[in-house]
Amino acid sequence: MAGLQALILLIVIPAIAWAVALLPLNLARGELQRESPPGRSEQPSGPRILLFMGCSGVPVLFGLLLYALARPALDAIDGRANGNVVRLEPLLLWASFAFSVASCSAIAAQTWIVRSRLRSFLGSGFGRVLPLSVVPATGAIFAVILVFLVLTYADSVLAGVPVASDPALSSAISSFQAFALGTVAFPVAAGVSNRVRDLNQRGFTRAILIMELGELPVLVGLVQVFLALGSL
Repeated sequence: MAGLQALILLIVIPAIAWAVALLPLNLARGELQRESPPGRSEQPSGPRILLFMGCSGVPVLFGLLLYALARPALDAIDGRANGNVVRLEPLLLWASFAFSVASCSAIAAQTWIVRSRLRSFLGSGFGRVLPLSVVPATGAIFAVILVFLVLTYADSVLAGVPVASDPALSSAISSFQAFALGTVAFPVAAGVSNRVRDLNQRGFTRAILIMELGELPVLVGLVQVFLALGSL
C-alpha cells in the first residue's frame, strides 16, 4: 500500500496536473495563430512552447527520481520486514503528499502566468515572462530536497538507527502539512501578478516582487520542516 500511495503522489498526480495544464495553453496558442494575419510568419512559438513544457514538466522527472530512491524503504514497509521502518510510513506519506501539492501548485502557477501572457511570451516579452514563470518552480525544488532528507533518514533506519519518538514524527508530519499549504500561495501570487499587464521596467519589478512575496509562505514551511527533521 505504501508503494502504491507513493507512486500516485510522486508520479501520477504531478503527471496528470502537467498534462491538464498544457491543454488550455495549447488552445490559447492555437487561437493566437488563427488571429495572425494570413501569410505572416508567427513568432517562434514552437521552441518556446517546448521550452516551457520542459520546464513545467520537471516535477514529473523529480517524482520519478524520488520514487526510485524510495523503493527500498517502501518495500520494507509493505513487506513489514522492519518494524522501525513501518513507523515511518505516515511521515513518508505526508512528505510525498507535500511534494505532490508543491508540484501541482508550481505547474498551475507557471501555466497560468504563461497562458495569461502568451502573446508576450511568444513575442518580445519572452525575456520577462519566462523569469516570472520560473519562480514557482522553487516550491517543487524545495519539496524534492525535503523528501530526499526523509528518504535519507529512512535509509539510516533501515541500517539500524532507532526511529525517533512519536511526538517528533508527529511534529515532522505537521511541518510537511504546513509546507504543502504554503505552496498554494504560488497560484494565488500568479493571479495577482497577472494583473500587472504592462511588463515595462517598473511593471516587471512589481510583477516579480508579487511572485517573490508568494514564496514567503513556502520559505516559512521549508524552515519549519528543516527544524522538525533536524530533531528526528
